[in-house]
Amino acid sequence: MAIPGHLARLGRRLILVAAVCSVTASHAQDTIGFNVTGDPPKLTEDLRNASLLLALQEEERSDAQTVFAAARGEYGRLIGALYAKGYYSPVISVLIDGREAASIAPLDVPGRIGQVKVAVDPGPVFTFSRALITPVAEGTVLPDGFAPGQVAESGLIQLAVTAGVDGWRDAGHARAAPADQEIIADHTAATLSAEVTLAPGPRLRFGTLTITGQQRMRERRIRKIAGLPEGEVFSPEELERAADRLRRTGVFRSVTLIEDETITPPDLIGITARVAEEKTRRYSFGAEVASLEGVTLSGFWLHRNLLGGAERFKIDGEIANIGAQNSGVDYSWTKKTMRPTHLPSASGSPRSSRTS
Repeated sequence: MAIPGHLARLGRRLILVAAVCSVTASHAQDTIGFNVTGDPPKLTEDLRNASLLLALQEEERSDAQTVFAAARGEYGRLIGALYAKGYYSPVISVLIDGREAASIAPLDVPGRIGQVKVAVDPGPVFTFSRALITPVAEGTVLPDGFAPGQVAESGLIQLAVTAGVDGWRDAGHARAAPADQEIIADHTAATLSAEVTLAPGPRLRFGTLTITGQQRMRERRIRKIAGLPEGEVFSPEELERAADRLRRTGVFRSVTLIEDETITPPDLIGITARVAEEKTRRYSFGAEVASLEGVTLSGFWLHRNLLGGAERFKIDGEIANIGAQNSGVDYSWTKKTMRPTHLPSASGSPRSSRTS
């Protein structure tokens, strides 16, 4: 039986479409196997959450170059997740169509990747044989888990170092930092020895506040509002309070206080305030409609920095009962000004004077 030409062409097109769909379906069926020896539930969940390959599968991204890059990065991601839980002797295998991903040169990326298999043998859980941070400032509280006999999670070491440094900074040693560390894993005994030495540095006082980034705001007003206690002993809390006072003015889009890298003799540390100002004006309009009360129109106009000293000036207005059945039109407006002072309140926010 003869098939008309246009039907034959249609048939060939359908066959081509079916072939393309077949290839796409085959590509979409490519799988990523993920196996953890012993399958401990919490650890398996953490490893799966850290997996780059499983994230790609979730996003339905399967081009060979992307999968290959994720496979090469899988080792580091999984090792980091294992260290965080105290596993320091894992064995990790990432196979791309039977070949270890780490052994494939970047220039030899296969044009198509069929199956990827990830196998993780976490090994034993390590405990601390030694957990020491020295010296520490008086009153410093280290994490409870950072002690001999406890699970040697890598995050606990980081938390302990942070606590040690923060303790010295709270005591006025602004340049406190880790100086040396000795971390040794004993794979035979499944223990970890962690010893970190801190360098407190000298006790410092607040130096000069340098201000950058301001446009309309007067530098003198910024200094007063910040209220940084120049000449007094350095305090991270006072530094954050000064930044918070500047943010609360509403004048700035961003405020960052940065400590100088060097010490100004004899014992001063300068601070730089980097600020970015918000747009000076803001306005808003609104409307409400009710069957009996009619239409209500409202709006406000705000200036964030009227005279260059963080003076906020706001006018609110309202027209109510437009078209109301039982009452006439009502008009109202208010004005309000607020000017932060340089003296902080007990809560650390700037006091302000208002008139309305």
